[in-house]
Amino acid sequence: MSAPPVLRAVGPETGHVAKATNWQELGARRLAWMAALCAVLGVVGGLVGLLRQPNVGVRAGTERPLALTLVWAGLAALVWLLARSPRVPPLRRLDVGLGFLVVTSFLGGLYRHWLPYAESDVVRGVSPVALAVVFFAAVIPVPPRRMLVAAIAAGLMDALALALVGPWLDQPTPPWNLWLWLLMPDVFVVFVAVVTSRFLHRLAETVRRVRDMGAYRLVDELGAGGMGEVWRAEHRGLARPAAIKLIRAELLGTFDVAKQQRLLTRFEREAKATAALTSPHTIAVYDFGRTEDGGFYYVMELLDGMDLETLVARHGRLPPERAVYLLLQVCDSLADAHARGLVHRDIKPANVMVCRQGSERDFVKVLDFGLVKIETDDEELADEAKLTAAGAPLGTPAYMAPEVARGEEASAAADVYAFGCLAHWLLAGQLVFPHALKPMPQILAHTAEEPPRLDELVPGVSEALASLVRACLEKDVAERPNSMEVVRARLLATGLAEGWSRTQSADWWSSTELEAAPAEAAATDTAMADTVDAAVADTAVADTAPAE
Repeated sequence: MSAPPVLRAVGPETGHVAKATNWQELGARRLAWMAALCAVLGVVGGLVGLLRQPNVGVRAGTERPLALTLVWAGLAALVWLLARSPRVPPLRRLDVGLGFLVVTSFLGGLYRHWLPYAESDVVRGVSPVALAVVFFAAVIPVPPRRMLVAAIAAGLMDALALALVGPWLDQPTPPWNLWLWLLMPDVFVVFVAVVTSRFLHRLAETVRRVRDMGAYRLVDELGAGGMGEVWRAEHRGLARPAAIKLIRAELLGTFDVAKQQRLLTRFEREAKATAALTSPHTIAVYDFGRTEDGGFYYVMELLDGMDLETLVARHGRLPPERAVYLLLQVCDSLADAHARGLVHRDIKPANVMVCRQGSERDFVKVLDFGLVKIETDDEELADEAKLTAAGAPLGTPAYMAPEVARGEEASAAADVYAFGCLAHWLLAGQLVFPHALKPMPQILAHTAEEPPRLDELVPGVSEALASLVRACLEKDVAERPNSMEVVRARLLATGLAEGWSRTQSADWWSSTELEAAPAEAAATDTAMADTVDAAVADTAVADTAPAE
């Protein structure tokens, strides 16, 4: 057998070639090999039968129909052609193989049960259906769920063949206990097939992931979301570690081609948008690429720290001085994004990490520009800017601006509102509306209810800081600070940032036992899954929304 095929994806900056084993393509090639073997066996079996014409029945004059083997050989040849066709997607070729397994089981059942059963009969050898299912599961790496459906269908085909042969050939119906012994192997083999398929599928995925992706080698998995994973990676030629976000190609296969393209374009835009930002407080993107099986990946810097949601959940609300120290860095990242026409649209504690970077502590990195919106007058970017449909309320409900909740277009003012929610979380240690735990009540609260006064929740907080947070949380866009630069200036005017120094940050980090959370590990379970699922939902909405 030839070596496993590899996928190649060219990155935008280095032009390198990224390699990853494609289990779908591997399965399709093995299917072609198996179909060719079945075609040869079918032809040989048919020819041998024509030469021998055996009489093996319990009653004289009964013979198994040789046409079944020839029909099976013809179907196998057709599957061989489809399995080798580049026009058919690999996953669809595997579905054809599973269909061939079901048809093979029906033909094998007919061949097995063609001769009549007497009451004294014992089971005639090993079930060909069970053998076919086990052989397929052991050779073709298909997802376990697909294998489960195919194995159950194959067993039912054996029972159907047994039920049809008697009336068709006017033969006596076998006794019930014989039915039990004939079909029991088909039931047992379902579990064997699923376990085998699960093992081989995981093995194929592991081989795919541990291969080098261009200049990077995957080391271990840091976390997973609904359709993606984040892996720790190492650069082969440099000492620089990295984190690689992978979007699962097999799950994208559940969408049609247009939606796949739209979603992949969305993730590509996230990578490009983040890579274009120059603020040191925005996570750096080194590279990205697409794989031939429809997947996508991009390479980010590896971070060592925890997100602000985890920080407050573990250690309580922050002193105003430290909160302002961190918020100023968030301002820097958002101001850079807004200056380049980008709106984050999902600012929340889980998307902001506080890190140990070099000799610095409390160094902020803003993550996940997955819901980024492009504001531009450039007609060439108009189509890309409309990847998100108007009227689709996107983001996290607990940090969603009222106008976004109403379905209006998100602007930089929406990030200002979310920034106010973030500041409230850091200073008060709770959501702006903690009584509304579910998404819809949260959205309604942000739309209609007045936020609580921060100076009433946090004793001793300065009026200037409380006033700024209150201004960011205004329902009316015109009443909020009109830019992150204005917010930054008002934060500096409070004078609180001077009350938190690098020495205090170093002392806090050294005195606090922290669980290792590199490369977004702490944020991955929530932030990445939310980002991916929201992007999928946005793509579905965009497919049906009217063009602007």
